[in-house]
Amino acid sequence: MNNQSDKSELEGQETNKGQMSEYRPSAPPSTDIRDRLAVMWGALKRDWPIWLVTLVTFANGLLSILQILLTRFPQHPGLFGFILPFGLFHWSRSLTVVLGFILIYLSFHLFQRRRVAWWVAVIASALAVLAHLTHWQLWYTALAPTVTLILLLIFRKRFSVRSEPRNIAQGFALLVASVIIAVGYGTLGFWLLDQRDFGITFSLQDAVFRTLREFSLVGNSDLIAHTHHAHWFLESLDILGIVAGLFATYSLFRPVVYRLRVLPHEHAEAKDILARYDRSSYGYFKVWPDKSYFFSDSRRSFISYRTVMGVAFCLGDPVGPDEELEEVTSSFLHFCSENGWVVSFLMPDLLALYQRLGLALLKIGEEAVVDLERFSAHTGQTKYFRYVRRKFEGEGYQVIRYMPPHPPGLINELEELSKEWLSLSQHREFGFVQGRFERSYVGRSTLFILRDLTGRLVAFVNQIPSYRLGEATFDMMRHRPGTHWGTMDYLFTRLMLILKEEGYRTFNLGLAPLAGGGKRPDATMTERAISQLFEHLNRFIHSKGIRQYKVKFEPIWEDRFVAYQGGALGLAKMAIAITKVL
Repeated sequence: MNNQSDKSELEGQETNKGQMSEYRPSAPPSTDIRDRLAVMWGALKRDWPIWLVTLVTFANGLLSILQILLTRFPQHPGLFGFILPFGLFHWSRSLTVVLGFILIYLSFHLFQRRRVAWWVAVIASALAVLAHLTHWQLWYTALAPTVTLILLLIFRKRFSVRSEPRNIAQGFALLVASVIIAVGYGTLGFWLLDQRDFGITFSLQDAVFRTLREFSLVGNSDLIAHTHHAHWFLESLDILGIVAGLFATYSLFRPVVYRLRVLPHEHAEAKDILARYDRSSYGYFKVWPDKSYFFSDSRRSFISYRTVMGVAFCLGDPVGPDEELEEVTSSFLHFCSENGWVVSFLMPDLLALYQRLGLALLKIGEEAVVDLERFSAHTGQTKYFRYVRRKFEGEGYQVIRYMPPHPPGLINELEELSKEWLSLSQHREFGFVQGRFERSYVGRSTLFILRDLTGRLVAFVNQIPSYRLGEATFDMMRHRPGTHWGTMDYLFTRLMLILKEEGYRTFNLGLAPLAGGGKRPDATMTERAISQLFEHLNRFIHSKGIRQYKVKFEPIWEDRFVAYQGGALGLAKMAIAITKVL
């Protein structure tokens, strides 16, 4: 997915621009606008109670703020009191404004079906009913919060998304601690202030009372600050209350934090399912140590994923029998929804499946797959590759294949070269869809190593299993800095010819990120916009150069996509989180 990945090495390489590559589009099936509208209508019919409660809460918060801004008399019109479920204007105008903003914030979490938001709304509704009933002359104002409370109770099962348990506990603990600290701070401050600050000498009891009025936003209208220190003290009380409230609120609504816990038998189960059913190029990394597994009820299917910043990234498609794939994907989407995560499938093949389940598709590049028969008979015999072979074979270079396990001395050589390669500018390692240089990992890989006439290690490629029938692929490609520009081309040429003789039909050269984006006839506006953006940023990310480097091998180009939830906001969230997962 990134232009700096090992599979996308291009620095110092030349391209053969006269050669053309076959393009095999794998565009997603088109979706009729009527089908999309039908999906939206179905979602609306299914979730109308959530919309209703959300809109009531949002409207109440907005009207609470507007009625304070639009009315100038102390007693509000009966209409406002009748339609505002939580309007406590007869207590404090400031409290009503703050409560309005809280309700607007709360409505977004109700729309996300968060259980904590439901509890807060229920408690607020119940307290509002009691508060309104204490003013019998305004008894009718209790009708709206009563209706809201009834709606919340009737549709309670709809609000099932969990928040992080540890953070909920931390939020309540922080809230309690903040109240204790703030009240103590305010009480001590009022008690220690001189008469010249407010013209009043505060007793300890009076100091506590004054502090509670400040934090409840009822205020102390009879207090007039006479000094700069008195002004500062009142402002510090407000700031302390706001900061404590923000931290506590954020803690309450944080999504469940991903914790990687894979039991040994789960890893064994996943590997067995992978061997039986997977047909992807990335299957090897679906059981990598940085992944967790979501199993179907039958334990015959699983999804490999990792969650970062509230986004569940899945590598490729679910693995299992064909008849279970849609069911396990739907179950996984529900599981993530209950945890407050949005879902993204990176480089899947079953595009129609995700569209049926309501996910959007975005083209992220094109994958180069070399036909080994064609390369052996035609591409590898062109003038460019003949020159590369004569150059390196004439100077005594040798490509040697090493089968695992490998001796420590060889691993030491590879590690030294890898560190030199990583020292080059713009070179780094990525995870999730690739492996990193680890001695244990490299020690169990098949290695193709290029040595010069003196036997010095010049470059290497490690072959990894591909679960596509007849396909071979690799992970890391690294060379010593300062080597000839054709070094990796020669190593790949020899590697592919060896694999062709062993019966492999194709070789996966990896992804050219962002290649061809926005140029499909059915490309979305989002895809076209992103394509235009990266056209202007190409001199920084070199996505075109990566594709041009691979063109010389005359590969078949296959479109690669990401399937994601949440529309534009989900895409933005995924874009931020993916920097943490790779």
